[in-house]
Amino acid sequence: MTTEFGTGQATGDSGDAAAMDAIRDAMAGISASEPDFCQIFCSPRYDYEAVLWGARSVVGSDTEIVGCSSSGEFTESGSGNGTVTVGVVSSDSMRFFSSLSTELSADPERCLFEAVHDLPASEDATVEGHPHRTVINLHDGMAGIGNKVTRLTEQYLDDEETPVVGGSAGDDLQLQQTHVFRNDRVETDAVVLALIASEDPLPVTVNHGHEPISEAMTVTRAEGSTVYELDGRPAFEAWRDAIREDAMETYDIDVDELEAGSEDLVMLLGRYELGIESEPDADADGLASRIKTFIESKLISTTGYNIRWPGHTTDTDGPLDFAVAVSEGTEVRVTHSNKSDQVYAVRNAATNAANELRGGNVAGGFVYDCACRAMILGDDFDDAVETIHSAIDAPFAGFETYGEVCSADEDYTGYHNTSSVILLFPE
Repeated sequence: MTTEFGTGQATGDSGDAAAMDAIRDAMAGISASEPDFCQIFCSPRYDYEAVLWGARSVVGSDTEIVGCSSSGEFTESGSGNGTVTVGVVSSDSMRFFSSLSTELSADPERCLFEAVHDLPASEDATVEGHPHRTVINLHDGMAGIGNKVTRLTEQYLDDEETPVVGGSAGDDLQLQQTHVFRNDRVETDAVVLALIASEDPLPVTVNHGHEPISEAMTVTRAEGSTVYELDGRPAFEAWRDAIREDAMETYDIDVDELEAGSEDLVMLLGRYELGIESEPDADADGLASRIKTFIESKLISTTGYNIRWPGHTTDTDGPLDFAVAVSEGTEVRVTHSNKSDQVYAVRNAATNAANELRGGNVAGGFVYDCACRAMILGDDFDDAVETIHSAIDAPFAGFETYGEVCSADEDYTGYHNTSSVILLFPE
């Protein structure tokens, strides 16, 4: 045995029963009596402490457990809502560690510093012989600072080559409160980190299915996650003008007739998102090398920029409201994506991750997939799940996030919306 991976998904009247059923199914995929690592994605319909108790009762006392609340869960067998979904790993070539820190919103710097420094450093004796490091970051999805959380995690790690992956916790799109888990602890307004120290590098990829349809615009007035102006114009007006022709041609929708809070508005905000070309805050943190800053052609490629979802927008005039802060001076383009684009994007992410193994076998993986992608795909979400399975031919567990973390690609900053992040474990 080198590395084995198992997945399980279950529902039930109680969290402990659902967790035990899911863990038992996952344990059937490995030969070890106790896994080394377990990651749990859980609908808010369950009592989280009961879920952790049920999971611990099956995996044993030594397994490192992390996880979070979600807005939809899936495995290689398909997607589900209102489930407890788990992935377990057993490996003699990897070691697993975790940490948790609270009060994320009030003091993100202290929170992330504490979380990172509670993990073994690269020179620690506990990771000797395991030179490759990967960090999973799960954090409160309602904090609205996922980009800052990601940058701080990167900043405080003692090895800048360590990839950081993961996502913002969800709550079945209730947008009220999200939670993260570590062993027997359940916290909100918190971050959980899991360190994987491995003998070989772990493949990590990210992709999205959005193509730009506008020329570049600059955020000229913004506060937090609200963008008031693009190129000195009301942000909603600039966005509406950019999508007018495409929305009529593609969806037969007259954007000048959109009503506040309407289904058409919600749908269009999810299909026409903003792609970031350059981001001043990232430059200020010394991460300019991680950003594809300015591309001279009128339309940029599907790589090299991050997607931002303006789905918190409710009015049809004035600002655009996002799920995460967007800084003044940020250069953006309006982008578009449809169902086939989204399936193609996740297939690319999965294929690229598998190709990093250069012919080696995949034991399994974790997928951090945006809830916005699920809204675009609708009933076709299982097509995306199936395309991942066909690309990696191995079990995987994932959840629909409120934002995705992946710092492994130099063409991107580390935080994403409407994207798929894939982390694979070689056999």
